[in-house]
Amino acid sequence: MSAGAEVREILAYHEATKHSPESIRRSRWMMDWSNKPDPFKRYVGLPEVPLEREATTADRAALDSISGIATRSAVAEIDRRAIARLLTWGAGLHHRVRYPEGETFFFRTYASAGALYPVEVYVVCGALDGLDAGVYHYQPHGDALVLLREGDHRPSLVRACAGEPDIARAPAVLAMTGIPWRTAWKYAERGYRHLFWDAGMIVANMLALETSVDVPVRVVLGFADREVELLLGLDGRHEFPLCLLPIGRSKQEIAPASSPPEALELRTRPLSRTEYEFQAITAANEVGRLDPPEQVERWRARAAVPGRTEEPRRPGSVADSVEDVLRRRGSARRFGTAPMPAEVLVDVLERATGGVPTDHAPDGSHLIEPYLVVNRVEGLERGAYVWGDGELRLLREGDYRVDASFLCLDQRLGGTSAATMFLMTDLAATLERLGARGYRSAQLEAGIVAGRVYLGAYAHRFGATGLTFYDDEVERFFSPDADGKSCMLVVTVGDSPRLIGNG
Repeated sequence: MSAGAEVREILAYHEATKHSPESIRRSRWMMDWSNKPDPFKRYVGLPEVPLEREATTADRAALDSISGIATRSAVAEIDRRAIARLLTWGAGLHHRVRYPEGETFFFRTYASAGALYPVEVYVVCGALDGLDAGVYHYQPHGDALVLLREGDHRPSLVRACAGEPDIARAPAVLAMTGIPWRTAWKYAERGYRHLFWDAGMIVANMLALETSVDVPVRVVLGFADREVELLLGLDGRHEFPLCLLPIGRSKQEIAPASSPPEALELRTRPLSRTEYEFQAITAANEVGRLDPPEQVERWRARAAVPGRTEEPRRPGSVADSVEDVLRRRGSARRFGTAPMPAEVLVDVLERATGGVPTDHAPDGSHLIEPYLVVNRVEGLERGAYVWGDGELRLLREGDYRVDASFLCLDQRLGGTSAATMFLMTDLAATLERLGARGYRSAQLEAGIVAGRVYLGAYAHRFGATGLTFYDDEVERFFSPDADGKSCMLVVTVGDSPRLIGNG
């Protein structure tokens, strides 16, 4: 399939999975609660390595870590404790709730639509202090690593990523994968988008955690999908890779493997009685694939953007650590009436949009542009705004609380928030530069920006929650400024009655 045909196909998927008042009414997909998928991947008969959750004395406070840009020091080695901190705080369990009917929900340290948690995390590492070289799967319900392969398999990732330098010098690489059935059970074909939103929420946590201890980390989207699938034992349909995060920096580079890894056959427990495959999700993922590694090299050369100088952000006014913020964060179910100060909203936006360090934009990718409906912000008039070049620009003044709720699928939180942020991108321009794989990049970056908004809001002791939306209605509402732009995700912020010290 030609590059142009691939772009047309991913755009067709995007159009077909848009929400509108009409599409919601005519949807016939029904959730079968008796067939709800297990939120945990469970291997059978494999050894486990326990992990302990503990806080680390950080070099930076949470607000100064959210931008995710660490000093690119010459060497930054890591150990088992560093891996444990990253996994248990970045993607682990937050708390559990048992409902009267007997069902227990396991909430994690990041937001997930419907608490379905369709993202899995794997570790590929060399020999670390306290952890043998191997390929591991992270088990959040037991805070343990399940050993899938013994030995150092980083050369396979170096090969799959066409020699990407940050992969080649990383003591460990985290691989995030998506299980589409787990989210499609509720959201059907649109669930493909949710995979990247959830992964972005995890990445936001991990960027902040690593930056707080000045360990370099980067988001890698250029890899040969099939070779990563072989390494992790994935079939590429029921589970497939979303992104890679090289962690730390060793003195020496790892040479690439000379051939793809051997297939891995492992037993896992079924997710549910019947698992459905959504052909639209499979097709959308297929058109964004890169295979073999030579194609990755060509993609990265084409996608690369020149560096840009970021204005240094002023030190944060809150000294809490990233762990402190993750400990108290959640997803707001309602907002109170206290306004958010304008300087807090600006600080949250500034840190959330500071650029995402990726392999195609090493100095920071900026695919996402926030548009806002301001409902209750002290120091700002109510109205529609756009955030760009470090400032909020008023598009039109007015009370748009009812409009904001409507745009958010008629969800009240869109109108009761202090501000509702619509994370948008110029999808045509993104796909022109990044090809069909750019769809993954835009959705993932939206999740990262939203995750940073969560962190920033909770650092300031305000609440946040993510919402879905009527796609084309959002563009219409913010036009003409938003003409041709597509909404990727919505996140709201505001007074959280359960937090102390707001405002």
